[in-house]
Amino acid sequence: MHRRRFFSLICAAAALAVFSESNRAQAEVIITFGQNGNLSPGSPIVATNNGLGSTTITGTNVSVIITQIAPNGSPTPIVAFLNLSATSSGAASLDASGNVTQDFSGNFKITSSAGGLGTNYLSGVFTDAVFGAPGGASLTLSSSQPPNMLTFTSDQILSLGTPTGFSLGFAGVTPAVQIVAGSLGSFTSSVSGTASAVRGTVVPEPGTIALALSALPAFGLYLARRRRARA
Repeated sequence: MHRRRFFSLICAAAALAVFSESNRAQAEVIITFGQNGNLSPGSPIVATNNGLGSTTITGTNVSVIITQIAPNGSPTPIVAFLNLSATSSGAASLDASGNVTQDFSGNFKITSSAGGLGTNYLSGVFTDAVFGAPGGASLTLSSSQPPNMLTFTSDQILSLGTPTGFSLGFAGVTPAVQIVAGSLGSFTSSVSGTASAVRGTVVPEPGTIALALSALPAFGLYLARRRRARA
């Protein structure tokens, strides 16, 4: 019994070390984009308050210009299309800083062709918070995993891991930011955004590998003694 506990402790320590190693991985910016004023002028983002405590935020075939995309060195700028759909998942309120804040969940796609078709530069599913100063002309939709849920897929950016981050900036919010019937008020705006993630497989440091391997001799000794005890 003691040997089993000893072996379990070693394995647990090794697993914890590898987990801690992966958690030290740093996210990097994987895409940055802004609205293409030539093909999508004005305010293509539309938020609709239904008067019953819920708000949806949509953007359909919004032309954007990608100014940075991983892997670094990829030719830019790239003309693409953003499709966004998000629905509030809780009531709007004022936070400790006095900002209007509300939880949303939804999805987005940035593709080479309209309608979410063509090359998928980056798409994702998220839960997040939208916040901005009441009476102001700007809002930010921000999500990260952890602590929220945010998953990415891409045809171009491979090996995407956590932590991840995603932020959309809504500028020229009209009418100004407000709470209506317990939810974010209807508005139109322009859009820009950025996303970050860990890229590639995290390789543990030599010390971490050594700790993981240290479990193997203990396991071998445990099995050998167990076989002799049964003989």
